[in-house]
Amino acid sequence: MYTPCYLLFPLACLFLLLSWNLRRIKDGPRPQPDSPKQFPPVMSPPMSREGSRSSQDSFPCLTSTSDRIRECTFKLTFIPRSFVDAKINEKAVQDILAEKRIGSRSRRAKLAKKIVQSAQKLFIVLLMSRKVDYINTFLDRGIQDDNLPFKLDENGLRTSQGQEVPVPEEWDYYDLETLEAKQWRVLIPVFHQGAHYDFPEQQIFPFVGKESSKSAEGGFGRVSCERIHADHHKFWEYPDSKSQGCRVAIKTLLSRERHLFERETYFLKTLGPHPHLINLLCTYSFKEDNHLVFPYADENLREYWKRTGLPEWNSQNLLWCLKQVVGIVGGLSVIHKLSRAGKPTSKTLYGRHGDLRPANILWFKKRPGCTDPNGILLIADLGLAKLHRFESRSNDIDAVFPLTYSPPRHPGERITRAFDIWSLGCLLLEFVTYIICGEKAIEEFSQLRGYDDPRTEFNTDCFYSIDHEEVRPSVEYWVAKLTTEPRCSPVFSDLLDLIMFGMIRIEPGKRKSAQKIHRELEAMRKRAESDPQYLLGSYEMPPQQELDDLQEPTPKALPSARGVPHGSTYFTPDGHGLGDAISKATPLHLNRLGPEMQPRLANDSDDSWSMSDLGLPRSRGTWPQGTSS
Repeated sequence: MYTPCYLLFPLACLFLLLSWNLRRIKDGPRPQPDSPKQFPPVMSPPMSREGSRSSQDSFPCLTSTSDRIRECTFKLTFIPRSFVDAKINEKAVQDILAEKRIGSRSRRAKLAKKIVQSAQKLFIVLLMSRKVDYINTFLDRGIQDDNLPFKLDENGLRTSQGQEVPVPEEWDYYDLETLEAKQWRVLIPVFHQGAHYDFPEQQIFPFVGKESSKSAEGGFGRVSCERIHADHHKFWEYPDSKSQGCRVAIKTLLSRERHLFERETYFLKTLGPHPHLINLLCTYSFKEDNHLVFPYADENLREYWKRTGLPEWNSQNLLWCLKQVVGIVGGLSVIHKLSRAGKPTSKTLYGRHGDLRPANILWFKKRPGCTDPNGILLIADLGLAKLHRFESRSNDIDAVFPLTYSPPRHPGERITRAFDIWSLGCLLLEFVTYIICGEKAIEEFSQLRGYDDPRTEFNTDCFYSIDHEEVRPSVEYWVAKLTTEPRCSPVFSDLLDLIMFGMIRIEPGKRKSAQKIHRELEAMRKRAESDPQYLLGSYEMPPQQELDDLQEPTPKALPSARGVPHGSTYFTPDGHGLGDAISKATPLHLNRLGPEMQPRLANDSDDSWSMSDLGLPRSRGTWPQGTSS
């Protein structure tokens, strides 16, 4: 009785299917969304089968090479030169061509040789794009590595020379996009000394990891640290670091104005090589930003002082310090009076640095030509540097300078090379403080200069008085006490005299030139090399014992003003903080100032105090005051 029902159900389904097909024929095809431009005719090329498992099993050499390429790009995002040479050799290419049945055996041998000689990168690009079948087509049409990178526009692909690339007819627009994108993974630059590069927006760089997660930023640029893959630079690097890549510091100028970039580049190139001046490795422009590439330093001078604490008292260390001081001044003298190496000119070039301070003196453990196990110091950061002719060497006016190491200067006053000499004197005074008393004493010296500022809410740690008329008394008395320290040997006593007589002078005209300072320092160094008594004096205290004594924590009365921009001040909540500091100070800290000063400071309740009448003796004469004295 149920048989008719079983017959009616299939008939009903057939009727519905016929009705739906008749409606489609009547209404026509359903409209499709717009699709990207295509290159007719569209059909799947032979290599489209490579993605299947059966296809991979059929092409073991091709699959192995492709897998290695993918693994390489996954780790590095690019394919280094050594990988190209190792994997794209004649045998590997012949094996891949044989698997794809391209040409006869003799034809494959010739084709493989041609690919290795002039089209390795193109071959890899086609491999990554799954178009390796067409390598012969490209070569027959004269397309090879020299024609990369391809540029894609609405009309198709063009070579780097602007010629149209005759691509196979069966390729569509997506094939061209893939080819254009994949090529950048193999078009990796090799950096050469002294070169400039203008990179496209798609450029991939051969960086294999940041040297540090931190980056420094100043008023003129931002510095980041990178490692360049060993295959992609021609710079000097440590003989034992080839596998790790070359460490570099990349300075990105904050201003995109081309003339500022060209000015700094020209200055660095005009200086020429000098063992104590940072050398420019190369430059490049990328996405409207300008970059300068420098050697990467292990640390700056401030960090070096903090790490070493107090130098061991021996001839090797002290001679190294003297040699570095001579080298720094020698580098500055080159900046101040430039000339083409070995080529005297009728028009002498003059320069200045503009920002000498410990943060801009870099310490390198190893450098080309440096055999000293203690390393070498270099002057760096020439962002403020100027280069000009004799008639205009004092005509530049800059608005902002770090206050601590800047000389007394009125608004609008022109900058001369004497500006650098004052800063050099301040830097060398801290260097001598480090040699004699250790790194902690540098911070004590900074605090002492802050106490010498009579303002009740704001004070600074610069080296001159607030009226710009004299060197701060705290500076003079600090130097006087340094000369009484057991570690102040005759050579460092002479160096302190040179600093105070020839560098830290209020009147710019009374500061000595860098060339003259360099000559005097070189004479000191030579004498110290031949006269141990002149270098070492009579000091015999074990260095570790003194280091333990001197590193006792210093009472913090106020924050350091080091690094505060020119014209800025910093706030101390309790005025000078002097009374609080003295009450917490240990005899060790007060002893550095001498017995004459201790009772006066301990009983001083006035926020504005002066050391002008303490009358501490000076061991080697009287240092000149400003014009008011």
